[in-house]
Amino acid sequence: MDRHHHYHHPLHPSNDKFLPLTTPLLDQIHPSIMTNQNQTDQLQQHPVTNESNPHQSSSRIASRLRHLYSTITINEVSGSLGDLGTFIPLTTALARERKISLAPSLFWAGICNILSGIKWDVPMCVQPMKSIAAVALVGDVDEGGMDALSVTTAGVLTGAAVLFLGVTNLMEVVNAIVPETVVCGIQVGVGMRLTSKGINDVMGLSWATGYDCIALAVGCTVMSLFWLRENETKESRGTTNANENGQIQETNRDYQVNTDSSSDDNVEMGRSNYSSASQEAIHHETSIQNSDILIQPEDQPLQLSTRLIRQIWNKACCCLHLSPTTPHPVGVYLFIIGSVFAAVTLATAGPDSEYNLPLHFFGAPVAVNALKGVTSIDWRIGFFRGTLPQLPLTTLNSVISVCCLAHQLYPEKRNPHLSEDRSDAVITRREVSISVGLMNLLLCPLGSMPNCHGAGGLAGQHRFGARHGTSVVLLGMFKALLAIFFGDSALSLLDALPVAVLGVMVSIAGLELVGTGVGMLFGSVEKEKMLQNETSTKITKIILREKTLVGMVTASVIIATARTDYGAVAGWFAHMIYGNGFLDLANWTKEKRKNFRK
Repeated sequence: MDRHHHYHHPLHPSNDKFLPLTTPLLDQIHPSIMTNQNQTDQLQQHPVTNESNPHQSSSRIASRLRHLYSTITINEVSGSLGDLGTFIPLTTALARERKISLAPSLFWAGICNILSGIKWDVPMCVQPMKSIAAVALVGDVDEGGMDALSVTTAGVLTGAAVLFLGVTNLMEVVNAIVPETVVCGIQVGVGMRLTSKGINDVMGLSWATGYDCIALAVGCTVMSLFWLRENETKESRGTTNANENGQIQETNRDYQVNTDSSSDDNVEMGRSNYSSASQEAIHHETSIQNSDILIQPEDQPLQLSTRLIRQIWNKACCCLHLSPTTPHPVGVYLFIIGSVFAAVTLATAGPDSEYNLPLHFFGAPVAVNALKGVTSIDWRIGFFRGTLPQLPLTTLNSVISVCCLAHQLYPEKRNPHLSEDRSDAVITRREVSISVGLMNLLLCPLGSMPNCHGAGGLAGQHRFGARHGTSVVLLGMFKALLAIFFGDSALSLLDALPVAVLGVMVSIAGLELVGTGVGMLFGSVEKEKMLQNETSTKITKIILREKTLVGMVTASVIIATARTDYGAVAGWFAHMIYGNGFLDLANWTKEKRKNFRK
């Protein structure tokens, strides 16, 4: 077969045609599987099985685990670190103030990460509820803050409220009321706040005193811009790149063959962007300069440990390469830099330092009775100071916005059984609501801190290279093992990471969320043009000005007041008055009444 044939991009209009194969290894794939790429991808992401059949259910779980195994790459490891810039500062601050128990909080956050990664094939983060954390860090109860018991009750009540909205489908009513432009503004506003937080954290340091300083942050920023520039360039070039010999190399598709003959799913077609092992297997004749070992078809399956070691070695050697064949794992680079400085800090810390040294292994329970001694006053404080300000933020950012973001970032993973006009075809709002509700209602009484999913965390992990649930599974395993082996000493390990490095990671995650929100805003303009069947430049400018004003009103209020719910309300009023909000609401109500009568 002609090895110069190239693959179609998953978003290419002709992607449902037969895809020519290029290597003897892939010639083993049965033609009936390859005749329709969309159908194969859809079955992999949303397989249709009879859940009442135990054999089919176990087969589906086994297939999912094999897919997770096949998508373990260095970029997934890098992406798993993309949310640490938000997770570590909040977690360590709450633990230091004795508002949470660190070991149970780390352990249950890790378990939630693992379950989320297995359930959804997207890097869905698990992060502390920011509004509850902010109020708790204000001070004690008499100072307007919350203690450990009221933090737990706030998490339980918030989880119960979100679970109720999800089970009853009232979350769809909230989504119908909140227009897409307001969601875009929420993403821009929250992203700008994250970026500002990272910058403010760094500005609180000295310029060059000690290891953790502004100079370190500037150096990390310069290197990150260099690494991310390559990452963005590679993705924007499309599906293929020409090498020095004029041959075509694929950069964003990954085909892997599972040789387990006992399963019907003996072909695993991973979606791991830039997987080095797959590129070497598919293009082993054209990537001599980028690989240590030429992978022949008879060498399959490649051992996971060997593949990861070679990927890490190649990444370490090409961190300053001007034109790498795969994106730089920026998260890994920054985490290594932070870990080196943290190790130096702990090694040179004296007996009177702020760190709890020497480190102790085990000894801390990973499950406690966090509701022991709770009173009605704790429930009241938790509800008014924690749940009420947190519920709008969770509803808008942790459910509606994160579903829109996943829908935007992973169009190839949209469920084909859902209508095309939905904005949550990758992960539904009902699923996320139930997930957030259960993780807090069940796990906060066991010592978990109040957690949620978030658009900022998803954007950060995506920006650092994650494309699958594999990244959060790896992160969850790391959190759980850290809690089990180090217990309360984990606070010293996390607290020793330089603020300069964490601030840069937070800023990168925030900018990624801003970029996604702006992209969604322009996408809504194009959608409106199609609905109105307008092509004139004047009409386009009118639509753009209308939607931009609503989105920017939302973002501006969020940035100014540091309250997502205030920004959403301000954006909603701007949409209703300046835009066509009343007309849209009337049409939606009319349609629902018609469907109800049917």
